Amino acid sequence: MLNLALGVKSDPILYRYSYGWLFRLMADEGVDRLQLGSFFEFYQLADSFFVRLRDQARDFGIRIDSTFTAHRELGGLLHEDPEYHLVARRNLERSIEIGALLGVRSVGHNPGAILRDRMGTKSAAWRRYVTALIELAAFAHTRGIERLAIEPMSCLAEPPTLPEEIRALGEELAAYRRRHPETAAAGYCVDIAHGYADQEKVVRSDHWELMTAALPWTSELHLKNTDTRYDSTFGFSAAEQERGIIDVPAVRAFYLANAASLPVDELVGYLEIGGPKLGRDYSDHRLEEHLRVSLRHLKATWTPAVATPAAFTPSPVTVRVPADEVLLAPSLMCADLTHLEESLRRLEAGRVELLHVDLMDGRFTPNMPLGLETLRQLRPLTALPFDVHLMVEDNELFLNLAAEAGANQVSVHVESCRHLDRVLAAGRSRGLRMGVALNPSTSVTALEFVLERLDFVLLMTVNPGFAGQQLVPSGLRKIAETRRWLDQRGYGHVPIEVDGNVSLTHIPAMVAAGAGILVGGTSSIFGRGSLADNLAATRAAVARGLALRHVGGAEAAA
Repeated sequence: MLNLALGVKSDPILYRYSYGWLFRLMADEGVDRLQLGSFFEFYQLADSFFVRLRDQARDFGIRIDSTFTAHRELGGLLHEDPEYHLVARRNLERSIEIGALLGVRSVGHNPGAILRDRMGTKSAAWRRYVTALIELAAFAHTRGIERLAIEPMSCLAEPPTLPEEIRALGEELAAYRRRHPETAAAGYCVDIAHGYADQEKVVRSDHWELMTAALPWTSELHLKNTDTRYDSTFGFSAAEQERGIIDVPAVRAFYLANAASLPVDELVGYLEIGGPKLGRDYSDHRLEEHLRVSLRHLKATWTPAVATPAAFTPSPVTVRVPADEVLLAPSLMCADLTHLEESLRRLEAGRVELLHVDLMDGRFTPNMPLGLETLRQLRPLTALPFDVHLMVEDNELFLNLAAEAGANQVSVHVESCRHLDRVLAAGRSRGLRMGVALNPSTSVTALEFVLERLDFVLLMTVNPGFAGQQLVPSGLRKIAETRRWLDQRGYGHVPIEVDGNVSLTHIPAMVAAGAGILVGGTSSIFGRGSLADNLAATRAAVARGLALRHVGGAEAAA
């Protein structure tokens, strides 16, 4: 059974938008495959750049499955000058190394072009290229790359072009691999908008003929539209469909009908369009529209079983902590505040349970990292519950403002709340879950006469106000004592939220002592490395803590 998947080639954002922008758009549209297109700096960038890019994509639920040249920059093997050969070979090997860093299955490139005034060198140039490609397939195998892909083009100066050229190369590469199985497979990334028209603009081989010729060696596709002479390419807006000749449902039917001839069980089609003219204020802003329109057409025609997401409307949310579960509440003050919506999308992709928002007034704490307007603007963008921690002097005022801005649960500090019972009752009457926050030196006994109003307790394990502080010495002991104190009074259902140096080192002991909600910051969720990896490490630390809880709690952790 052939699986058809949809992706995007990254070319149109180059020098125009960030990868984070593209990842967010793809996540919005439910498209999770990326083909990374090359760019000027591609071959010189350090390994660390590509590791970060891979991790950033993963945070959005995007898999970088393939790389492919955006231009003809690796065509030096077709040139007569040996110095070109050296550069091309070095950069082809670097592209394979980059693919390995990204974890892709396929590394692809355009073979380049024979100079028009040197067409007589085509045969020798092509043999030189094929010899190098075979050697590169062995190199790719050592780096864990499954396939090398090249793209059949639309003119005789850019082989392979004609059906017979496509078949001849495919057969030669396949025969070599049968004799030398310790090499990567080599085949085609087929552009469904390519056909061959001669000098008189007469179409000699249409896209169907080229697709058929390449079929036994086709491992991925470029999806775009074109005109009757294969002269220009574009997307799939209504106007573009009117002038274009590419029938995506028919292409889909072709590959499904010929699935047995393909060398792969999954065929990914990457939208490959340039978008509006690059570098103009009147055009660059239209790229999002171009991409979304074409992706929605392809989702309806290439992968019709995948529904296009409707406009986002947050649904009512509830917050509960089941027995033997620990909820993660990333602290938004530790996120990238210059790209807060992007951070939110990455946290959604990581399936966190809550978003922790610290609201400070500059008086109770000497800091004001986030404001009510931040909460208000984020509320329509996500259905995740907002866990609002008030560190203020005027709790009544901020409670009402937080409720209006979209909070789901609110904690108020006993140290600053003059009428604690009244504030808790007022919050619960508005449908909020209410908690009481205790500074490190405040005794849990301060909760004695508001137990009936509590939905949770927040324990500060650093002094409030700043991220990056060290755990106070009594922090773990206080979690355990608060858990016992609540249990002894019949409030075992009330979870303990812990805020302050909730690090990968301390999480197991915190959970073992009784923590049920963890506010993750710079020492765990927002630490160095990928957000996805940090969340995985955090959850692994939670699992260790739950195991310790069953064999002795805080004492076992100690």
